[in-house]
Amino acid sequence: MRRLTVFWFPFSHSFLYRFLHTGVMSDVHVTEHLAKIGILLDYNSGRLLFFNAERGLVLFAMRHKFTGAAHPAFALEKAGVLTLCTGMELPEFVKHS
Repeated sequence: MRRLTVFWFPFSHSFLYRFLHTGVMSDVHVTEHLAKIGILLDYNSGRLLFFNAERGLVLFAMRHKFTGAAHPAFALEKAGVLTLCTGMELPEFVKHS
């Protein structure tokens, strides 16, 4: 089973998103708080994208050859609110890539 873990760290003037997959860590620094993060799985093409859902900017992309079912799981490290919205329309930047 392959696992992708995403961590979020707030700083005084920026935010750090840390993506950990197969022992490789990728850090993404952003200067604005992201109210919505989009996740797009293109199973057949083997593509997984995390993006700023309001601006359409890709935060992290990876390729993986899926051979079985993909099971998303979400958890919060501390008490808080996580809202999942399914059925989002494809962002324009994805339609043309």
